[in-house]
Amino acid sequence: MRTIIDVASTVDLIDAVPMIDAALYDRRVLPAMLHDELAARPTRGSDKAAVAVGTGSAASGSPAESVCRVRFRQLGVPDPVQQHVFARPGERTAIVDFWFPEHGVVVEVDGRAKYEDDAMLDGRSTADVHWQEKQREDFVRSFPEVRTVVRVTWADLMDPDRLRVKLHRAGIPC
Repeated sequence: MRTIIDVASTVDLIDAVPMIDAALYDRRVLPAMLHDELAARPTRGSDKAAVAVGTGSAASGSPAESVCRVRFRQLGVPDPVQQHVFARPGERTAIVDFWFPEHGVVVEVDGRAKYEDDAMLDGRSTADVHWQEKQREDFVRSFPEVRTVVRVTWADLMDPDRLRVKLHRAGIPC
């Protein structure tokens, strides 16, 4: 806990939140534990660490999703539902990275690794993974409440103006 708070006190939010999310992900660290550590050791940078801890989420599925949430915060985007499940009885289920129900927008953080990294491919070809992803997105788009799906890349996350344009086009207020 101490190391997490020390680091969160000294680095930018975009670097601290992925670290905090990773610590929270497997539930070995709980938000209350981080808040307790923060309260027990008020130091220089405590306000900064408190923002990072408050932004942390066990639901983030990747560092890119964590960075995306930081960017949402910086752009003034409303809080989305993380890891929302779209399902119909007897059909497949799809879990999306971010769902903005008031706007009918799904945001997916999309990296190249799932199409190129052997570990992520898990014996499948790039073409097979691409086809499965296309089928998954078509399934998500088939829900009447879904107006659009926005795919966000690392390049978008590193350029907040570029991300703002994508979100604005989809109807997400920034």
